[in-house]
Amino acid sequence: MKVLVSGASMAGLSAAYWFSRHGADVTVVELCDGLRRGGAPIDVRGEALGTAARMGILDAARQQIVPPTEPGTVLDSDGRPVATIDLTWFANETADDIEITRDRLNDLLFAAAQPNADFRFGVSIAQMADEAAVEVRFTDGYKETFDLVVGADGLHSSTRRMTFGAESAFLVHQGFYVALANLNPDESWQQAMYSVPGLMAAVRDVGDGPLAYILVRSDEIDYDYRNLDQQRRIVTDFLDRGGAWELPRLREAFADDQTEGFYFDSLAQIRMPRWTRGRVALIGDAAHCASLLSGMGTSLALTAAEYLAEEVARTPGSLPAAYERYEKRQRPLVDKAQESVAEHGEMMVPGSDEELERRNDLLRQLAAQHASPTRP
Repeated sequence: MKVLVSGASMAGLSAAYWFSRHGADVTVVELCDGLRRGGAPIDVRGEALGTAARMGILDAARQQIVPPTEPGTVLDSDGRPVATIDLTWFANETADDIEITRDRLNDLLFAAAQPNADFRFGVSIAQMADEAAVEVRFTDGYKETFDLVVGADGLHSSTRRMTFGAESAFLVHQGFYVALANLNPDESWQQAMYSVPGLMAAVRDVGDGPLAYILVRSDEIDYDYRNLDQQRRIVTDFLDRGGAWELPRLREAFADDQTEGFYFDSLAQIRMPRWTRGRVALIGDAAHCASLLSGMGTSLALTAAEYLAEEVARTPGSLPAAYERYEKRQRPLVDKAQESVAEHGEMMVPGSDEELERRNDLLRQLAAQHASPTRP
C-alpha cells in the first residue's frame, strides 16, 4: 500500500512510523523546509504512553522531560504574589504522564520514522482527485498516485479543506487566543504567572530557555493566520493592560520580528462527525483538535496515528471497515478531551474579578493540601 502523509509534526511523524511498520510505502510532505521548531512544552498522557512505549521512544522521552520545578507564583494586577499553581494538581491523567518540549519529542519521532519513510520538505499537496486511487499534484509540480492520504496538517488543514470543505464548517472558537515566544536566554526574567480577569501571561524556563506564554479571553477576531506582523500587533494590544511585572518587556519581545518561536492562534476545536472519506483519513488536530487547554493534543495525535495504521493494516482491502474501527477506538478519547476545555479555561483565565478570586482561593487550598505530609 502506498500512503501519503501530509504534515510532519506529532501526528504526521507518528503516522509515518506506524504505516511503515505495517509494511506500507510511506511518503511524507511538509510545507516547511524542515521540522517546525518552537512552541510550548507538550504532554504525553494516558493511553498515549502505551503508544510511545510501542514506538520505542518512551524511555528516551523520559530522559528529556522538562525539569520539574516548584509550583509557580501567581501575581495580581500590581505584580504581588497571591497564590501558587502546579498544573499537575489537576491536569495529569496518570502519575506516569510526562512533559517534554515540542522540539525534543519531534526529534524523537522523526528519528523513529525517518529510516523507513520518504520525507519531502518544502512541498505540500496542491490538488487531489480521489477515485480508484488518489491522484495527487504537489506544489513542486510533481504528480503521484497513492492508495491512502493521511491528513496530519494541523488545525488549518488544507487536506481537510480539499476533502470535506471549508474550515468554517468544522472550527469552533473556544473563546480564547494563545501567543507564544522564546525569550532572550541571556537576559534575566522573573518567572511567574500574571493573572487578571481575561488575561494570563506567564514566563517559564522549559529547560531549553525561557518561554513567554499568553492566554486571552476574546471573541473571534478576523485576521490572516499567515500575517505575522498583524498577529504581533494583536498580541501587543492584548498586553497593553498595565505595567506590572514583566508586561512591558513581554510587549517588546512580542513586537520584535526577530523574536524566535513566535506563535499566535485561536484556541479552537475541530468537530467533525466523520474523520474519513474515500481514500482520505484525518488524524491529530486536522481531525479533532481539542485545543491547547485540553492538554491532550499530542496524546490524541499519537493514538490516532497508531489506531488508524493498525486498523488499515488489518483490512487493507476494506477501508470503510478499517475507518469504523479507527473511529470507534479514537472517538471516546477525543470526546473526553474536548469536553475538558471549559473547565480548564476557567482555571487558567477567569473572566471576572469574582471568578479570579474563587480560582485563587482554590489554588491556595490545593497548595496547602499538597504541602501537608501524607498520612498513613
